[in-house]
Amino acid sequence: MLADIADATKTAASASQWDHEVDLLVFGSGAGGLSAALFGEINGLKTLLCEKDAQLGGTTASSGGIVWAPGNTHARRAGVDDPIEQARLYLKSEQGNHYRSDLADAFLESAGEAIDTLEQQSDVKFRFLPWPDYHTNLPGGAESGRILEALPFDGRRLGVRFGLVRAPYKPLMLLGGMQVDKRKVDDFLNPFRSVSTFLRVVRTFARYGVDRLSYQRGTEIGAGNALVARFVASLLARNAQIWTGAPLVELIVENGRALGAVILREGKRIRVRARRGVVLATGGFPNSRTLREELSADFPYEFSFGFEGNVGDGILAARSAGAVMDSNLASTAYWQPSSSRTTSDGKREGVMYGYLDRGRPGVIAVDQSGKRFVNEANSYHDVGLALHENGSARGAKHFFVCDRDFVWHHGLGMIRPFRPSLKRFLDMGYIVAADTVADLARKIGVDPDGLVATVRRHNEFAQSGVDADFGKGSTSYNRLFAHPRAKPNGNLAPIQTAPFIALQIYPGVLGTAVGLDVDADARVLGRDRQPIEGLFACGNDMASVMRGTYPSGGITLGPAIVFGYRAARRAAADGAGSGQAGAQGLAGAPRH
Repeated sequence: MLADIADATKTAASASQWDHEVDLLVFGSGAGGLSAALFGEINGLKTLLCEKDAQLGGTTASSGGIVWAPGNTHARRAGVDDPIEQARLYLKSEQGNHYRSDLADAFLESAGEAIDTLEQQSDVKFRFLPWPDYHTNLPGGAESGRILEALPFDGRRLGVRFGLVRAPYKPLMLLGGMQVDKRKVDDFLNPFRSVSTFLRVVRTFARYGVDRLSYQRGTEIGAGNALVARFVASLLARNAQIWTGAPLVELIVENGRALGAVILREGKRIRVRARRGVVLATGGFPNSRTLREELSADFPYEFSFGFEGNVGDGILAARSAGAVMDSNLASTAYWQPSSSRTTSDGKREGVMYGYLDRGRPGVIAVDQSGKRFVNEANSYHDVGLALHENGSARGAKHFFVCDRDFVWHHGLGMIRPFRPSLKRFLDMGYIVAADTVADLARKIGVDPDGLVATVRRHNEFAQSGVDADFGKGSTSYNRLFAHPRAKPNGNLAPIQTAPFIALQIYPGVLGTAVGLDVDADARVLGRDRQPIEGLFACGNDMASVMRGTYPSGGITLGPAIVFGYRAARRAAADGAGSGQAGAQGLAGAPRH
């Protein structure tokens, strides 16, 4: 979109006239942009947040709202002893030769400070989540202490401005608008488990019914949607300027310094001066086919679950201004195993894989030889990356295979648990079923002997409780998906109840990890590897501090917040005298 706008409206960039003037100009309204804008206001900077869409939140609005923040106050209050040196060791263990000490040290040194600042000076609040890192078997991995989640939020507090907050991804909502976050899933799956459970479910439905009398969707929100809403409420409370429908056209750079930008708003080009700096946080490029072919050729993918507007606007603008990319990463993106469905108009679309089924007992992931290739209870990124490593880019096919008993208890992809009939999903070709494992293999083009042998071996593991091939159930993270009915290993159950079912899976992407090369204060680097003064990047516009690895939950939102914090702090510290182009012709564009 940025390139199209620029081609249609581009004129010579001159610093002689400005239509609007602020201290800090921020593009993008995911966690990175919202953080940079709020920290800018906290640091006393007059800030303008620009979002090209009509709503705020981007991919963050559909996320789990989980933040990886080693050294946080909540963990200390919970009695968790987790020295920063251990988190540093863990990142080194994860990232190997891709490790960048400058970015890692900056993140670890500021994570606790950034969270404390938000909680003390805004309405962005968190609570401790005693979850383990994804690879606790590695040196420095922690069983608990590094993960926080955003507190739920009552959307009614925003009044009519609740409409500014982008709704979560549709499959994450019931009845067209009721968000059911991870804390409510068990209630909805087992509403008659107890009187208190039943009453909670009834109250949730009743609240939703009342909400729909006044709002487009339910106002009882959690996870990433609550995180976005809390940022928005905090910005509004500080009278920060927010422009929606305001895409970035081009950066205005003079003598190696970013002075501001051209923004398209209501069909008009508006030149905004940014005295202290410009922050790019437009969400990376998961939906730009051109940039994917250039920057992610070794890790191709068809399905993206990032916000559809994330097409590299910030990256393209920065590169036009002389910025360089950092692609020395373990992988180019954050992966998610996905299935696909055909829509009513004949198009294929990805189905985001949830956590109800993938790691639960009684499902295996197999390739065309019928053999397993991954620990199914490992993280979504690990499973998605394993698809790449096992030949998906070369056309190799992969499937989740289970039985009818598994689908009844856990669902499968877009199929919810406790469905008495699977006919609809069979008719639409979403799944394949057969009365024997060998027949299922033949239907999906998998070696029958290989699949029969794999299922037999898996069932032996379920009986012994030890997955001798991939160690399913051997880590704390694996065991988050265990089920009490599976004995002796809660992650293993036999595949034995006909019909047997297969679902084809593909590597889908949650967001991109390749991004702009930055320094420890999120300043964008030019071709000489020196900072482009006044230009910052955070969120998925900057190259991942995790270097294409995925060590724990919240490793996108955590760094987005922290480098938004560092960018705003650096912009404030740079002081007056930044961008001396003058403010002739200041028109004072309206505040949102």
